[in-house]
Amino acid sequence: MAFNPDINLLVAALDRIIPAVDDLPGAGAMGLADVVVEKSETDDRFWDALSAVLGALASSDDFLSKDGNGQDDAIRIVESESPVAFGIWLDVVYTVYYMQPEVHRWLGWHGRPPQPEGNVMPPWDESILKTTRQREPFWRKV
Repeated sequence: MAFNPDINLLVAALDRIIPAVDDLPGAGAMGLADVVVEKSETDDRFWDALSAVLGALASSDDFLSKDGNGQDDAIRIVESESPVAFGIWLDVVYTVYYMQPEVHRWLGWHGRPPQPEGNVMPPWDESILKTTRQREPFWRKV
């Protein structure tokens, strides 16, 4: 992993991909750049995608010198020239972002598993197995 990500560039790109909304900071300002790097280190595909996207954006000085529209244009160029890498990178970014408790709170999502408190299932109906239980086995006992 010879690639050394430019964290300032990543922070700026994250804030363009997922900008601030209301009182919720953008993904970069939320401090997720290091988490995106850590997640990317877990899989060569993620790491290669991060490398491709940041490499195509040039330097943080160049990217940060652009206004918001210019930064968006630069990101769109990367997306059009490297759609697979961009898509993988975006998946990592969204995964990291939507795991954050503050995002859950802002969305009003409880963030807990669906069971045992949610997704109530109807009681089990034993009659569903009636036909199956009446069949002769169609396998050999070993």
